[in-house]
Amino acid sequence: MRKVAILIVGLLILSVVPLVKSAVPSTAQVTLIELGLGDSVIFGNYEIKFADVNPSWTKVNIHIYEKGKTTPSATPVLGVGESYPFPTENNPLFYVKIAWIKSDAKTIYLRIESPLKKLESKTLSEGETYQLPSWLPEIKIKVMEAYDDSAKFEIVLPYETITQTIAEGKGYGVPYKLTEISGKTISYYPYVYIDLKSSANNGDVNFDIYIPEYATTSLQVKRAQVSEETPQQVVAEPTELIYNDILYVGEILTFSINQTTYKLRLNSVGYYSSFSVFDKNNKPIKTFTVKEGSGYQLSQVPIRVEIPPNSVDLSYNRTKVRLYAPKGSEVQPIIREANIKVELSVSTTKILLDGDELIVFVNVENQGRGKAFDVNVVAPIPSGFELRSGIGTWNLKMLDAFTKMPVLVYTLKPTQVGSYKLDTVNVQYYNEAGEKKVVKSNTINQIIVYGLPKLSLSGEAFNGTWSTYVHTQEKTVKLKFTVSAEGKDAKYEFIKNATIKLLLPDSLDGETELFVGDLKAGETKTLESEYAILKPDNAIISAMLVYQDPLGKWHEENFGNLVVVNSLPPAVEIKEVKVYPSPEELPQYVNSTLAKLDNKAREVLAEKLNNITISYLPPSEKGINWWPILAILFLIASAVLAYNYMDLKSKYEKALKELGRRERRPGGLPKKEETLKVEEKAVEETQT
Repeated sequence: MRKVAILIVGLLILSVVPLVKSAVPSTAQVTLIELGLGDSVIFGNYEIKFADVNPSWTKVNIHIYEKGKTTPSATPVLGVGESYPFPTENNPLFYVKIAWIKSDAKTIYLRIESPLKKLESKTLSEGETYQLPSWLPEIKIKVMEAYDDSAKFEIVLPYETITQTIAEGKGYGVPYKLTEISGKTISYYPYVYIDLKSSANNGDVNFDIYIPEYATTSLQVKRAQVSEETPQQVVAEPTELIYNDILYVGEILTFSINQTTYKLRLNSVGYYSSFSVFDKNNKPIKTFTVKEGSGYQLSQVPIRVEIPPNSVDLSYNRTKVRLYAPKGSEVQPIIREANIKVELSVSTTKILLDGDELIVFVNVENQGRGKAFDVNVVAPIPSGFELRSGIGTWNLKMLDAFTKMPVLVYTLKPTQVGSYKLDTVNVQYYNEAGEKKVVKSNTINQIIVYGLPKLSLSGEAFNGTWSTYVHTQEKTVKLKFTVSAEGKDAKYEFIKNATIKLLLPDSLDGETELFVGDLKAGETKTLESEYAILKPDNAIISAMLVYQDPLGKWHEENFGNLVVVNSLPPAVEIKEVKVYPSPEELPQYVNSTLAKLDNKAREVLAEKLNNITISYLPPSEKGINWWPILAILFLIASAVLAYNYMDLKSKYEKALKELGRRERRPGGLPKKEETLKVEEKAVEETQT
């Protein structure tokens, strides 16, 4: 029973609560109307009657009459949640829908809906007013203030004035009060829907206006039987706790005791909080105050109201209330709407590729009075990035009113240079009525990823031509340095304020810092300068390239042995050079050369010389060629002389040996005559 009451109250409240939405609703709805068997609703020129019901109270028969006719134009049979388009499905004026069948009370809850249609588009400046056409109620729409992305409207109804600020791309539905039935307001929502298209600060405001297809403002309920309710004497004691929750100032808590309906309203909060009790027709019964930490029991109605200690919250004008009533009493819970706000932010909107990571922060807050259930947060990961830490989705079972989720943090790493958009964070949740809701955060429209191009530095010196190595004896030398940046996208890959810092040896003097400036990918810059040579040296020149990346951070790169300048004087080298004789000296040179050689080498060289010179000699006369003959005779004579020489030498050596064997005289040398005789004998033998 209690679940049925909760659902009915939820449907009743949601049907009249104006909401700010981001999309135009499809229909306008009339507040739920409770009908007994035989009751009917007169809606403009049509009567909608609860005509019959099946025995199990699962299907009801509805009769729809046109004004002045006694025969129904349609007689649909509907179950809970089913609707009927009238007069046709393709062109309905309105729908008749069965929201609930309450079999125990023998009643149904009927809802009437009408499709929303666009009335017209309007453009107004600040202070201008638009009034709906004369066939509609007297409703005026005034632009109070215009901002860059929103506008403040004043909607004047015949019975009240509403002020509302609407953001671009959002809308606002205005309910229209049709009547009151048993103290309950019956409204048509949204009777007017304002969809803001654009707004300029202090300028024009462009918006669309929507109204129901069947925009009547006439509604009444015709009862089949009217009976007087007899007040019952209440004697039960308030012993059962039927409500133990928050109550906001101005809210009304509806409850029933022995089938009698009452209402409890919180008027104000403080050390003493004020309450009022009404009957079902909103007739005041009693107004009283409750001290924080104590309670109050009424005599007119068997209830007791308590405020627990430390329960009053002045920040949100609310307090916790405990309501006691007799056993069997029921309370209709207050269904409040959550108001989820999502904010997306990042640590920076400019980042360096292969540098720091992008930190993303997601703040989710419930700024409404109602709770949000099964909160699901889905964070975006743009193209060109990859998730490095954290997760992309979060879930929370329940987010209470006026509370925040812990800040959700995750990091992204860029994978390529460019400009990227971080899309909205989507938050999906269910409100206290069980309806699924989706809200979106802001977007980060521009996140720029920069990169550093690949840098190269080369050097050359000039000595007639440019080269990385030169030898010079001049007093000055020209040096040239070329810086190149290699990359794919010059818009996002570059360096700033680059300077070449030269590392010069003490043998050179000149400018040591050459300003390059900014350098984009695909760009090359060349700088020249002249340097004085102070002393001879083999000077090796290196450099350091100092520059800023696109985010302003300084970097250094070293480039060694770019160019060599050799200013040392040439070294003296001693080499042996062969000197050849003149033609006049050549015969003597050849003769002396041959004389120095042995026989075999002499013959070989003589033959080579003969082969060379023979072709230059004049031809000889016919006759005997004595040269070969003489050569042969020379060889024969040489052989004879050599033989005699060898023979004489052997005889001489033999004679010497014989003389050595002869006994010497004791006491002295041989006589001179004997020595001479021996030598003469030896000579004779030799000659023989």
